[in-house]
Amino acid sequence: MILWLTMVQVMLDCQRFDHELIPSPRYTRRGWIGVGLDGTLAESEQNGDPRHIGPPVLQMLKRVNYWVKTGRTVKIFTARAGDAEDVALIQQWCVRYGLPELEVTDRKDFGLIALWDNLAVGVVSNLGVPILPAPMTLWQSLRLRFNILLRGRPVMKVNHEKLQGQLPLARHAARGFFDDHG
Repeated sequence: MILWLTMVQVMLDCQRFDHELIPSPRYTRRGWIGVGLDGTLAESEQNGDPRHIGPPVLQMLKRVNYWVKTGRTVKIFTARAGDAEDVALIQQWCVRYGLPELEVTDRKDFGLIALWDNLAVGVVSNLGVPILPAPMTLWQSLRLRFNILLRGRPVMKVNHEKLQGQLPLARHAARGFFDDHG
């Protein structure tokens, strides 16, 4: 009975947790959003075929669909853009999963307003200080794993109170680092 009540509480927590998801950011600037392919929009699979594109990452596919439907320009940002055959395969993949034939590029320009990629590391502008995720507590880790088990997808929660005031601390830390190492 206690185990059942605990599981019910965890399920209710997961539902509350799910409502606290980070929504797709609302970009105020006009421009294009770059989205990585392998490991970001498509699952990265090591099957030996370099031209193979894995199945979609559903959360990213939904996000890209939202951006496209709301009039944003989205481009696939991948090293595969250097090969015309790969570009055609990527565009076919997009159409197969309900996206338009998105432009495929391997170049940034001044129109890029955001880059979503599994290999990118965010940094604080003009400081070079990495924006790193805070380590999860054991309870957060268990909730995340349980949610994956129940729903087949992970969710993330941001504690906005902890983020407030972090920019001055990052600037202070960077100033000290460059004074010591520069």
